[in-house]
Amino acid sequence: MPLLRNNIDTDQIMPARFCYKPTRFGHEDSLFGDWREDPNFIMNNPKYQRATILVAGREFATGSSREFAVWGLKDWGFNVIIAPSFGDIFYKNASINDLLPLILKEADIEKLWSQLLDNHYMEIGIDLVKEHVYTKNDIFQLKIEPIVKKRYIDNLDDIQETMKSLKKIELFEYRNKK
Repeated sequence: MPLLRNNIDTDQIMPARFCYKPTRFGHEDSLFGDWREDPNFIMNNPKYQRATILVAGREFATGSSREFAVWGLKDWGFNVIIAPSFGDIFYKNASINDLLPLILKEADIEKLWSQLLDNHYMEIGIDLVKEHVYTKNDIFQLKIEPIVKKRYIDNLDDIQETMKSLKKIELFEYRNKK
């Protein structure tokens, strides 16, 4: 889904009035809540309803540390967000919550937007090992933090990552008993 906007902050992704559910799931209807009131907003276009990749402009998800923004994007069905830049806190929250944030050059984003507007059902492939995003006709070089790349390739979350060091943790605790 092409989201042809720059400087989208987390308050626009998930307006504060929708951050009342004390649960991790069920936020898909609140995603871009103010913008979805406009019938011409891209998320209201039935041609993009099955999209699992959101291609956004620069400075995506800056602002507050609202984790609801990540939850809403995941609940709506997005697995990947591609943009030229992200808010630092959002980038970390996204990767922790299994929403893959990928960085492409702004010119590449604009090319993807054009292709997505021409072909609503276009497939976008991702090769994290080679660090490529590709379409039928193009290959784009992506940027991803090494730790995020490793976690996705190895399919690890925070707990699994910690468990890899369990022996070291136990040894440390044993040596530091009082």
